[in-house]
Amino acid sequence: MPRFNAYPRPQPGEMAELDTLAADLVNRRFNQWGYPFDQDVAMEAYNRWLADTGLADITLINVGDPWKKDWDMLSSDVIERRVLDFWAERYGFENNHWGVITNGGTDGNMHGLYFGRKVLEAETGKAPILYVSEEAHYSVKKLADIQNIEECVVRAVPTGQMDTADLEAKLDPSRPALIAVAVGGTFKSAVDDQAAINDVIERVRPCAVYRHVDMALMGGYLPFLDDPEARAVVDTRKMRFDSLAVSGHKFIALNEPCGVFLCRREVLERTQSAPIPYLADTVIPTISCSRSGFAALKMYWRILTTTEAGFREQAEHVLAMTEYMRTRLEERGVFALVNPHANTICFTRPADRIVHEYALACNHSAEFGDLAHVVVMQYFTRELIDRFIEEMTSSAAGVVS
Repeated sequence: MPRFNAYPRPQPGEMAELDTLAADLVNRRFNQWGYPFDQDVAMEAYNRWLADTGLADITLINVGDPWKKDWDMLSSDVIERRVLDFWAERYGFENNHWGVITNGGTDGNMHGLYFGRKVLEAETGKAPILYVSEEAHYSVKKLADIQNIEECVVRAVPTGQMDTADLEAKLDPSRPALIAVAVGGTFKSAVDDQAAINDVIERVRPCAVYRHVDMALMGGYLPFLDDPEARAVVDTRKMRFDSLAVSGHKFIALNEPCGVFLCRREVLERTQSAPIPYLADTVIPTISCSRSGFAALKMYWRILTTTEAGFREQAEHVLAMTEYMRTRLEERGVFALVNPHANTICFTRPADRIVHEYALACNHSAEFGDLAHVVVMQYFTRELIDRFIEEMTSSAAGVVS
């Protein structure tokens, strides 16, 4: 036991309280339907490995660039690079990439907007305008405020995609354009049409363009689908985006927030800052200095134990369960909306008891009324879905209490 710890475990009273909390959380883990987290993460072997090797008792921090040289402090940089290389290949970067493991999708979006602003300012000497759909994740708008980036909100069509006609009307050719693309909007999980956005760019011809894609949930599974149209959505060779953010705690199924930020290598080269003397003259291109070294180990463990075939099987499973649930809802006369390639189902909001019991996310739509949504994840089964629909339809479905 470390010499400054008085006890190996909390005292009996506190331990009982923690045990009660743990039991409650575990018992309710399969009733978290409104948010995109897999609740069957199977990380016991990883946690046991941490304990057996002694890693559970050390501090492990990755600092700055995962590709830095001449670094003596403890880190998992070598593993972080392998993780980033794995995902870069799935998104078509062809060994022309740089990135980091982030603390989540918002951190990835922060880097995308920051790098995009720096690149556009360096190229043109002008401050960019951020163009973002009204249905994009709220973090993009908040980050624009934090970074003092001028923002232009673009309308969305009723099903949630960016309205490219409105983008064309608002795009200012005299200013650099920082375009935030949503591959999976927050509530309806709509995918912005990147080909149409690129056509608008070609017609309007802003003085410079940077495309950042927020693919927090869908970026985890789209690369593994057999459908070439689905894979193309997250392929930079086809869509020409400059950077992306994907979450590790959504489809990739890690049990705490983390994520991946990737960009083209030339993006990094155009945003380099000055070396930091006390960090061995290392350049720190990241916004934060310190990151979890364990996140890299955990994601690498997930890649090794799931394998490409496993990710493919899981991706096909969640979409099959999504289609099954949509069909079952419609059979019961419940309105349901599922966007192409999405594992999110929007449907008429049920009674409050169901909303709270299953932790559903709710919203109001001018076109479709009061809605709830379910994000179908790996742990979903036909039995779970049938049970949910039976409970929902027997509790006055479609009526807000």
